[in-house]
Amino acid sequence: MPNATARCDDIRESLGAYVLGALECEELPPIRAHLAHCPACRSERDDLADVARLLRDALPSLAATAGPRPRILRPYSPFAPPGSRAAAPPRQMSPRKEVP
Repeated sequence: MPNATARCDDIRESLGAYVLGALECEELPPIRAHLAHCPACRSERDDLADVARLLRDALPSLAATAGPRPRILRPYSPFAPPGSRAAAPPRQMSPRKEVP
């Protein structure tokens, strides 16, 4: 039986590119299959998607002054089928509570 931790490490190396839609089509099926059964990697994917959305939303002035929008700032859906141009509205995030 393969080492599950080693497999997670391999998947996590690609999650940032996966969330940004920067992977080739042939790279997607093994990642999606792993995410279907691994809650830890799904959680990390969701966290990375949240960070990407926050960065995109925090940098609108850059997009307005830089000419064509850089790919990272375009609306996207990290869960859309490859090749689609589906745009997901930013998820509303609740304010985090400060820990004393």
